[in-house]
Amino acid sequence: MIGWAITGILSYLAVPLFRPMLSGQKRRNYRGEEIPTALGLAFVLPGALMMTARLHLKFSGLFALALLLFALFGLIDDVYGELSPKGFRGHFSTPRFSTGVCKALGGFAAGLALASSLNTSLWQVILNGGNIALLANFMNLLDLRPGRCGKTFILLGFIVFLLRPSDLGPLFAMLWAVAGYLSWDLRRSVMMGDTGSNALGAVLGLACTISFSLGARIALLLVLVGLNLVAERVSFSDIIESNRFLHYLDQLGR
Repeated sequence: MIGWAITGILSYLAVPLFRPMLSGQKRRNYRGEEIPTALGLAFVLPGALMMTARLHLKFSGLFALALLLFALFGLIDDVYGELSPKGFRGHFSTPRFSTGVCKALGGFAAGLALASSLNTSLWQVILNGGNIALLANFMNLLDLRPGRCGKTFILLGFIVFLLRPSDLGPLFAMLWAVAGYLSWDLRRSVMMGDTGSNALGAVLGLACTISFSLGARIALLLVLVGLNLVAERVSFSDIIESNRFLHYLDQLGR
């Protein structure tokens, strides 16, 4: 456990190293401030490095692969993507092949590939691959306010980790990595971007695939489909801000 916790220190120290390199990749936040994005690299790379150093542990290689693949798709969208269109409907309603489409299709293909290493049944591969890809997209949707995506990942990730701690050491490492990065995000000095949120969703989806029962994975898929469809028409930010408890959690640490 102490070894995994080192990723938190590495992640915190990586932010000031990566920020100058990504100073040209800026996005406007909800306040109209221009903030360097794609700083999810600050926790993705330490996390992947630590997992690679512990390949002898069960699932470490698979988690590292998920982390890097989904971070890559997110990085392409952060660097080359346009600010619009957004969402599945926006991406797939245009005739040209956008980075958003690349991220969506690549994420689903990567989710299937990751799931195929865990199950031999085709329909379970589709089920688990869908959960991994949809959780990646869901975490993308949360990355609209400082710290929102990171705090959600830490909360949900810790709950999932407790279900099967012996096999989810890599998830524990990412909890530390995001915690190390989070203070920078909360201060609005950097954004994790799709690079970070996409990777966190994939890691969380893989952890759920490993630890959940079949019934729980089916229920998760239905919930994720519903949430992603709702997000096409309703703003999650509006829902959070209209609920006193969710608004309090969203503001925590800012």
